[in-house]
Amino acid sequence: MPTLLLLLSTALAGTLDQAVEARHAGDYAGATALLDALHPLVEAEEEGLWQYERGMVEDLTWHPDRAESYYRAAVAFGGDIGVEARYRLVVVLDDLGRYPEAREELRALLAVPTLNPEFRPVLRIEEGVIALRTGHPNVGAHLVSTGIRKVNDPKRHSWMIGRGRAAMLDAQADAAEALELSGRERRVVRNLKKRARTLAAVEKELYAVIATEEPEWITLSLLRVGDTYASLADDLARSGPPTSLSPEQAEIYRELITEKAEGPRTKAFNLYDHGVLFATRTSWQSPAVEELKARRDSLAEIR
Repeated sequence: MPTLLLLLSTALAGTLDQAVEARHAGDYAGATALLDALHPLVEAEEEGLWQYERGMVEDLTWHPDRAESYYRAAVAFGGDIGVEARYRLVVVLDDLGRYPEAREELRALLAVPTLNPEFRPVLRIEEGVIALRTGHPNVGAHLVSTGIRKVNDPKRHSWMIGRGRAAMLDAQADAAEALELSGRERRVVRNLKKRARTLAAVEKELYAVIATEEPEWITLSLLRVGDTYASLADDLARSGPPTSLSPEQAEIYRELITEKAEGPRTKAFNLYDHGVLFATRTSWQSPAVEELKARRDSLAEIR
């Protein structure tokens, strides 16, 4: 009997390894099937790892809400896998918009005595992401930038670096779109200049995201910057002529503004198209890629 139990334990461990390998290979359906078939036979010491792996396949297939319960179960088992699961849980809660809970889990993670000091800058980046998403751009940008500078192995942590930079890009894009192009002429001109400067900063951040070589953040950032240029085109097209103009001058103004709007609209189309081409070239699939295709095709119809 002991020999049979040993053989069974070895076989199960091998199956779990196969599920991990399937996940690493991007075969999430295969990993899920293996994990679900294995679960009734998993021994107590492997349960934490099983819960973590099951959460990972849900997370990687864009189901953060489903991943949460598995990560929480893995956290409860403690140890190294519990620490890793809590890190993933922080990200999932952040992505679900449950920021107070994400902060609470992040504080608990930073308080773990055995936490590798080299991992702290990575967590500071995530802390900055939460700050950016909750309306604290200065604090968030400082945390993200400082965290990135202190990361010892940028290649290893390129995903979180890309996440931080994408969050900074998103905050800058929000700031650009908040500058209204309506009202008095002087205000419109002033805001248009500010918007142009902010968009330059957004594009600079886009290049930094691309440098991470992380397809998730590259496609999301191309989508976001494309949306920002599309928003500029729409705002220009909607902006009314100054009240000081005569009816004839106002009509000329509208024609010029409509023409001016074509520049950012073309820019938006190109950004969406670059995103689609990048995803095709790298065989990357995500909801952002579907949005890129939809936005590009929609603009193609009106250009």
